[in-house]
This record gives sequence, C-alpha cells and structure tokens, in this order.
Amino acid sequence: MSATTGNSIEVGGQYWDAQLQVFDALESGEYDLVVFRTGYGGGKTLLGSDWILGTGLEVPDGHSLVLAPDRTKGGPATYKGFFERLPGENTVPDDGDGDPENSPIVAGYHGTKHRLTLLNGHVIQLGGADIWSRFAGTEFNAIWCDEVAHYGTTSLYDLHEMLVSRQRTEYGPNVTLWTSTGNGFNEFFDITEKQVDPDDTPLAWADRMEVVVGSSLENPFLNEKDKMRAQFEGTEREQQALHGGFAAAEGLVYSSFSRETHVCGPEAPNPLPKVRDGWRLYGYDYGHADPRVLLEIGKTRADQYVVLDEYYRERQAVEQLVGTWDGGRLVRPGWIQTRDKPPGEVYCDHEPEHIAKFRKAEFDAFAATKSLDEGIDEVRSILEVDTANEIPGLLVADDCTNLIQEFQSYKEDDVGSSRARDHAVDALRYAIMGDRYAEDDTPSGTGTW
Repeated sequence: MSATTGNSIEVGGQYWDAQLQVFDALESGEYDLVVFRTGYGGGKTLLGSDWILGTGLEVPDGHSLVLAPDRTKGGPATYKGFFERLPGENTVPDDGDGDPENSPIVAGYHGTKHRLTLLNGHVIQLGGADIWSRFAGTEFNAIWCDEVAHYGTTSLYDLHEMLVSRQRTEYGPNVTLWTSTGNGFNEFFDITEKQVDPDDTPLAWADRMEVVVGSSLENPFLNEKDKMRAQFEGTEREQQALHGGFAAAEGLVYSSFSRETHVCGPEAPNPLPKVRDGWRLYGYDYGHADPRVLLEIGKTRADQYVVLDEYYRERQAVEQLVGTWDGGRLVRPGWIQTRDKPPGEVYCDHEPEHIAKFRKAEFDAFAATKSLDEGIDEVRSILEVDTANEIPGLLVADDCTNLIQEFQSYKEDDVGSSRARDHAVDALRYAIMGDRYAEDDTPSGTGTW
C-alpha cells in the first residue's frame, strides 16, 4: 500500500509476497477480518502501520484504531513501530527530541490520550486490548490489532464481535486486521487455524475471514535469516518462530504435556484405551464469572488415568449439568443423565449447594483439596512417562478440547491470578488430589473389569 498527500508526501514502501496478499484481501471488500500470521521478522508491524496510515490519508475526518496487547507492551513494540513509519525525522515520542508532530502529515499528538490526528482530520487512536471495552462507543474506518495471540486476558470472540459492530462507517474500508506470531494453542489458534468457536464447532463467520500465512525466511527484506535458522530450525519453536505456525507457549505450568504423548482417540497419535467398567472419577470447577466444568475420568489396567469427556459451558445453571430434581425424582435430565454418565466420586469446588445437587444425582460428592502447589505437582507426576512400560500416567481424549488447550497455554506467571485460563486443569487437579489423598481407604471408584 502507498498513499500520497496533497503535498506529494508518500506513505508506504516495498512489500514481499505475503504482505501484498494481505493488502489485496484488505482492499477486496470481501472480508470483515484479515489475519497476517508469520514468524519473527515477517513485517507485521510495518504492514499494519502502513495500512492504518494509508487508510487515514485516504479518509479525511475518519477514525482508526491500533490495539496492542496492552499499553505497557504496546509502547516499545507496536506503537514505536507505528511512529517510525510516519514520514519525517524524529517521529517517535519519548525518544530524545522525538515527537510525532515532526511528521509533515501530523496535525497533533495527544500523548496522555494516545491519540494522533493527521492533517486531514483523521484520528488514529492507540489502545490496549486489555481494556478494549472503552472503544465500544466509537465507529472506526480501520482497525489493526497487533500480536493478537498475546491478548491473554481478552476473549478474541468477544473482541471480534465488538469490533465488527464498530465498523459501519460510510467511507470504509470497515475491515479489521490481525497480525501475530503463534503463541501456544489458544483462542488465536482456534480462530485462525482450526476456525472453530468456543464450543469447537465451525465458525459461523469463517467465510468473512481471510488468513494469510507467510514464512519469515521468504521475506527478502529480512537480513538475519541465517541467524534465525541457526536459532530455531529443528527446534520445537521452528513453526512459530519462522513459518507462521504454532508451538506451545513458553513458561508453561505443564510443559511436559504434548499431543504426541498424552492425547488419544480416533484422530490422535494414540488410540483410546479400554478403561475399567464402572470405575469413574470426576472433577468439578466453577466460579461466578467462570465456565462450569466437569471432567469424567476412567482408569486403565495399567493404572493410567484417562480423561474421557468434558462438560465446559459458559453461563449455564448447575441444573443443566446435574439435572433438576423434585425430592428424589428427576424432573428434567441434565448433561450427566443425557450422556448416561456412570456415578462415581466427584471432587468439587467448595460450593455446598452444588455438592448437595451432585449427591441428589447419586454421585459421591466431596469438597476438593485445593492446594495449588501440591495439586500441580500431582498432575505433573501423572504426566510423566513410566520408563518401565513407556506409557504416561495420564491420557486425554482428543475431543476434550478445552482441557488440551489449557494444558498448552496455562503459564507459570498466571498461576493464582485472574489472568489464568485454568478451569479444566483445576477440575483435573481436584479429581487427582481427591483420588490420591482421600481421607479414608475407600478407592475412588467402584466396578469390575
């Protein structure tokens, strides 16, 4: 993209093939969301900055939005890259005598409000995705979201829904651009690779999204290719760092979990094993603003735990899970009845009313042991591969997608914080602690082979 002002000041430059594909998609009018996924040095910030500035010059008195993961992270990365693409000298604020108003296309810059105004009246707002709701009342011609895979506390589904509703301007282009490397198997992976919604069903708006994937090694303007090959080729991070693919996030709580070792089922590397008839263990997690989660766990002859099924629902009453009862009579079945779940011990988040309802449904329900450190250590121990028989202590059915995703995105830095997406792994932790540390000697399940 290039744009020229009335004074023949040009914005833009040279681009490589993947970037040109992105520009074509943005200008086609066929998409609400265009995604550019590439590795390090793929030119994400350059592309996003040039598109926003070019749109700003073409749409007088319009309004555009640039979102970084948050304003703290945005300063040295997204925002700095954006200011560097302004025509002129010393255009980066807080960099010596730098000031965006040194650019010949800028009329003013309000540093406190993070707002840039071009000479033609187009306003470019710089914001953070951590508090994206503050932009819900404004309409935008163009929106660029940078490093979307790192929007740790933001629901990308909610964010996209809000942004689409904000793009109904008269002059357009009314498109959102996402640029990012992969960062674990999170919502960015689900949307841009699997193209599924939170319930793992196909995205209703997938036909309004275009995903362009480019390898950084094909970028002719990248000078550090040899250095990057030496650092990343042949490592677990190669796809993410170089090719616009995905790898497990760094600093994971359960770093030993892998799809190749622990996931089982028809479409998985490992077959679903036979489990003991009637032996069942359950873990239940619930918070006021969190999803309601129940994991069903079996056990093999070799004493492997196998997570067989998961209930993971937002904004659903507990009766949708355990059924509605009138005295001892089931009035309306819930998930455990419609899916014919065998009774067993269930270790629950500390909600006495819910524990009572599980017991009414003929499950042996107990308050869970909630020690984080001990529980995490126990789950780590069952992820280990037994060297004697070369099998892990835990397998997860491949359709338990939320648990798998949490294993591959739950970070050490987020443990115990509101940032953590840990509801399914918490439910697993409760169940394993309950089975291994029951106060009595009764096994946590009944049945025969």
